[in-house]
Amino acid sequence: MKFFKSASKRAVCVILAILMTTAGLSVAYAAEPGDSIIKGTFTMSTFDGTDPGEQTYYYSDSYFSGSGKVSNEHLKTMSAAMIFQIKGYSATPVETFGATLKNIGFNDITAYDLDHTSLDSLGMLLAHKTVDGKEVVAVVIRGDGYDHEMAANLVSGTEGDIKAFADAEALAESRVLSYIEQYGIDSAKYWVTGYSRSGAVGNMFGRELNKDPEKFRTTEDDIYVYTFEAANGSTDSTVYENIHSTINRNDFITYLYPSVWGIYSNGTPEYIGNADERITIKILDVFSSTFMGDYTEVEASAYLDDMFSFLSKYLSRETYNEKVGIPLSKLLNVFYNMNDLQKEESIAYFKQVLNELRNDDEFLLTVFSVVAAPSDSESLDKLMELVIKYLIKVADGIGNPFDELTFETLKSSLRSILEAVAPVVAADMVAQHEKGEDLESAPLYHIMTIVGNIKQVVGYHYNYNVFNELKKLDSYYEDETRSNLMGDVDLDGKITIDDATHIQKAAAGLITLTDLQKKLADVSGDGNVTIADATCVQKYLAQYDSGIGSTGTTVA
Repeated sequence: MKFFKSASKRAVCVILAILMTTAGLSVAYAAEPGDSIIKGTFTMSTFDGTDPGEQTYYYSDSYFSGSGKVSNEHLKTMSAAMIFQIKGYSATPVETFGATLKNIGFNDITAYDLDHTSLDSLGMLLAHKTVDGKEVVAVVIRGDGYDHEMAANLVSGTEGDIKAFADAEALAESRVLSYIEQYGIDSAKYWVTGYSRSGAVGNMFGRELNKDPEKFRTTEDDIYVYTFEAANGSTDSTVYENIHSTINRNDFITYLYPSVWGIYSNGTPEYIGNADERITIKILDVFSSTFMGDYTEVEASAYLDDMFSFLSKYLSRETYNEKVGIPLSKLLNVFYNMNDLQKEESIAYFKQVLNELRNDDEFLLTVFSVVAAPSDSESLDKLMELVIKYLIKVADGIGNPFDELTFETLKSSLRSILEAVAPVVAADMVAQHEKGEDLESAPLYHIMTIVGNIKQVVGYHYNYNVFNELKKLDSYYEDETRSNLMGDVDLDGKITIDDATHIQKAAAGLITLTDLQKKLADVSGDGNVTIADATCVQKYLAQYDSGIGSTGTTVA
């Protein structure tokens, strides 16, 4: 009986194989498009010089078959993989930054501002691909290494959406509308991804897609926005289901700009990282060589909540914008206009100025007098005189890295920033904080803690740390070192009739395989992907002992 069952199964499979091969592959081509997974690799550029190694991505058109309101773990990781490749600028942005979009089948890849940065630029890519009868429009916004755009980020404006992000969103919106008009896209699905600054812009662009989908020729279910570690930028507190905003609670960037100012994110928060992560609170210690001592430990997210609530209480949006944001933006813009040698010289210059100031008792006493009476203009004038004294002294000693106009901008900006910061420092000197069951005074609790833990809190923001957290939540990355099966062309971990279908499509030129898929498809070993390979897979499924080539064997 067992013999007849086996023989029957073989007969059915052989008949099916013959029919599929002789009928012009009509059965094979009946499979739905987008079922295959494209596996590729990319190089991630990092802010701190860490080399995380070559990273893997998994893409499938099927990511866009369901509603954008449902979070997709695979599309989320793919979105991060896409955005984390776009750092800095290139003379050939379509070929470099657009390589992955090309590999996964997107067309008409268009780059904007990815060959430079400026105060009003927005580096981004647009591309499109037909999926399920609609055009998926990829909107990929530069998330890192944007120099002058970083300087622009500091300008909040005094009302409405955060100015820097609102200006960038308007630019993205106009480009998208022109793009869909240019390529005659009447029915669109939007895949939007951004990180950090571009995460804020992406969330706001997603808001506009939701507010007027007809304008963008789409529907709410066809909007797929995935952003990472985004700053807040919107005065609209509406949260949209199809905007998936991944954040680490311990990343201080995600607390900017503060909700106390009436600034929000329009994305549905999806958390990563350890919610119980702790941070060591630092306080002023005048007897320490670093002027810093340990106080206690608290949850990092609790500290960040407390810090931004405190800052918002003593620093209004208006004061921040005029006294801190705009002056700092000017200084950063000057810095990014420098060449590498000038940057190194300016950093060395400021380090020397700080060392000189720290060793001046008069300066320290003046700082305390300003803190004691932050509204006293005479103390502030004296403090500025001392700062300028050492700016000039160090310039005379090691050379001034700035021209005369820049030097004047530097001095006026520092004065403006000191005026705004002095009341905050004064309040932080006497602020009361919980320690156990008691409220105690911990001098400079907020300021010292952020300075003393800057590497830790910034580390949560780094792209490779974010990507590692996302991979933990994505089943495709459960075992990145797993071996592949010869014949498993769709990379689902098993050999099925779908793999034979993929080989037949590739042999007929209907689909393009990645290098890995080509390797796994060539089970006959002749160096090409042909119908013979599909026949080997079919014989393997029919449990033939020979004629199956290398189907079913494992390769690295």
